[in-house]
Amino acid sequence: MTSTEQQPFLSVRDLKVHFSTEDGIVKAVDGLSFDLAKGKTLGIVGESGSGKSVTNLTILGLHDRDHTSIEGEIVLDDKDLLTATERELERLRGNKMAMIFQDALASLSPYHTIGKQIGETYRKHTGASKKAARERAIEMLRRVGIPQPEMRVDDYPHQFSGGMRQRAM
Repeated sequence: MTSTEQQPFLSVRDLKVHFSTEDGIVKAVDGLSFDLAKGKTLGIVGESGSGKSVTNLTILGLHDRDHTSIEGEIVLDDKDLLTATERELERLRGNKMAMIFQDALASLSPYHTIGKQIGETYRKHTGASKKAARERAIEMLRRVGIPQPEMRVDDYPHQFSGGMRQRAM
């Protein structure tokens, strides 16, 4: 790497994620490598069952540690994610890494408003007041193109279209 090249923000090297099942070992991810620069977006595409979700969940540290074998390297902003503690991963989630799940309706609680759910995440990571979290939720809805965010912040997930739910996520 030359002095003008930047270190990747996310580097995945030879990632292997295998699960033990009653039917034997499932090789969900088997030798994946990529780099992602800060400020860039990466789209992972592939057929159903090709390991897209498993890759993302492993990066986020949202895997069953007791039944999953992980090899390789995942480094986010100079932090080795495979040796990070749960507490360290919680601090990184939502601040430096996140995943927008394909089925936003299944990821959002039907019992809480969109604004409360966005605000709760913001409060957890910043310690902001409920009022500040609500203002942030309105601003975030505005940024992703939700019409009338001051009103829609009090809507429940079923009141949003599928695309609006994904943007809210």
